[in-house]
Amino acid sequence: MSEELTLVWLLLITTVLTSFFIQRYHVQYIPPSGAAMILGMACGGIAKAAGLQAALRFSPAAFFYGLLPPIVFAAGFTLKKRDFFRNFGTISVFAVPGTFISALFFGFVTYGLVAIKVVKRSHLGTAPLIECLLYGALISATDPVATLSIFSDMDVPPVLYNLVFGESVLNDATAIVLFRTLEEFYETPLSWGTVPLIFWRFFVIATGSIVIGLGVASACAFILKRFQLAPGADSRQGGPAFNATIYEVALVVMSAYLAYLVSETLALSGIVTLFFTGICHAHYSYYSVTKEAAITLKRLFEFAAFLSEMFVFAYLGLQVAAIRQGMDLGLMLTGVPLVVLSRALNIYPLAYLVNRGRRLPLPINLQHTLWACGLRGAVAYGLAVNLPNIGAESDEGIPAIESATLVIVLVSTLLFGGITGPMVQHFGLQGLDDMAVHALGYQDLHKSVSPSTAANAVREIAANNPDSAHTLWKQVDKAYLKPLFGGRSSGQPHLYALSTGNTEDAEVVEDVSTPHHVLEMQTSGLAHMQSGLSSVDADVEAYQPPHASDSALLPTHRGLTGRTSNGLPHEHDEDT
Repeated sequence: MSEELTLVWLLLITTVLTSFFIQRYHVQYIPPSGAAMILGMACGGIAKAAGLQAALRFSPAAFFYGLLPPIVFAAGFTLKKRDFFRNFGTISVFAVPGTFISALFFGFVTYGLVAIKVVKRSHLGTAPLIECLLYGALISATDPVATLSIFSDMDVPPVLYNLVFGESVLNDATAIVLFRTLEEFYETPLSWGTVPLIFWRFFVIATGSIVIGLGVASACAFILKRFQLAPGADSRQGGPAFNATIYEVALVVMSAYLAYLVSETLALSGIVTLFFTGICHAHYSYYSVTKEAAITLKRLFEFAAFLSEMFVFAYLGLQVAAIRQGMDLGLMLTGVPLVVLSRALNIYPLAYLVNRGRRLPLPINLQHTLWACGLRGAVAYGLAVNLPNIGAESDEGIPAIESATLVIVLVSTLLFGGITGPMVQHFGLQGLDDMAVHALGYQDLHKSVSPSTAANAVREIAANNPDSAHTLWKQVDKAYLKPLFGGRSSGQPHLYALSTGNTEDAEVVEDVSTPHHVLEMQTSGLAHMQSGLSSVDADVEAYQPPHASDSALLPTHRGLTGRTSNGLPHEHDEDT
């Protein structure tokens, strides 16, 4: 056992170092996730030659209960809420109906290939139709870590980043919920009468998961609000032997995982639950803890998500050496083309419908980029390993679908992830802001309009259409929810400039509504940096919300951040 652990640990260290140099020197043709896969394949070959192949087997339990939770929670905790919910309608259309379209198209076409004997019936289980639909559901789970890591090093429009990131989070949840819903009908013959039951079960799982996530996180925020010392206060106010930081961090982390476990126990979606738990904790709990706990939480979840994602992709590379017998050539050859076609059926028709309702339309070149960003990753492979196979000799899934899924994941991550940078440049999106992108969309809808006229029209639309729903939510949140659960006070400034060490941008704003400890933190933070104290001290003093802009040198992954340090506005996210 020690040999296997040593090999895996060396692989992880090598992967982290490789990821650092890729992002440090802005290598665009191979993303960190792709490099992790290649290193995993090389390590898998070494392990197989050394007779350690059995130890490389992918464990769904380890993935879904150990590696996935930190990634999902960090996605919600560091989410840039304002931009996410501003585009929530568009994101939801691509993530929910779009996932259904992709899954059903992929599943039914695959079943057609079984019927015409392109795919061997003997390589599937006892219920080929439902197995093909399950295959379509799992392969519809996108994981654009490779794309987002490239976006973080490029000046891409914020709307592009937010749509790709937001869709990937909700899409994963939708694909898993659809997969588990179809699992319940594995031994039930499908008919038109079961279709409403499938949609009803999907609605129950999604709604129940959100309620559990928000409920558990709100209860934790309520407790933290009641026994807090003071927002941002010194954690040792109870005496030199008392440190509130460890208790606050423990409560947030354990309550988040409790929500995930409760959701899974009730046969709901832990991913949906954990994502909304992260959003709620970031909105309320984060501002009720001491400043040391706030910094610890932010860095802890960034670290855990980054390490989990690097390990997951290296782990996927290891599976190439551990692949089981039972591969089907028809499934492997048709998988990637079907993924490309199903993604196109998701993006282009729905983008056309979305533009009918959006005030600021999405241009065709942005739609092309969204289509190419639908990569497949660990969630798809984890579900493939977990496929039911009733009546088979082994209950470890269907080897033919598992191997075909691995091929799709490898090709999409290495090929499509590698061409992300050149693709963005080819479509002319690099260096554009959101207004310029929407002006292009306006020109797509109005062919005879000049660029200057389109730009003026977009600016006028943006200025004359305030977000009334967001305004109403802020009023309700401030009047009724924040007094119960905590949250950022109206006068509390955002100190993102201090976290990056840019003292020129740091402002000390004295206001009657600004708590004294906040002003003290600002001035002490400036003093620490100016006197050259350690970066740890500066971090503690630079108390900031969890989704503020970070250094461009930090690896940016889907699970790590809901924003990018390059290409997003430097203003901080407002309360949502």
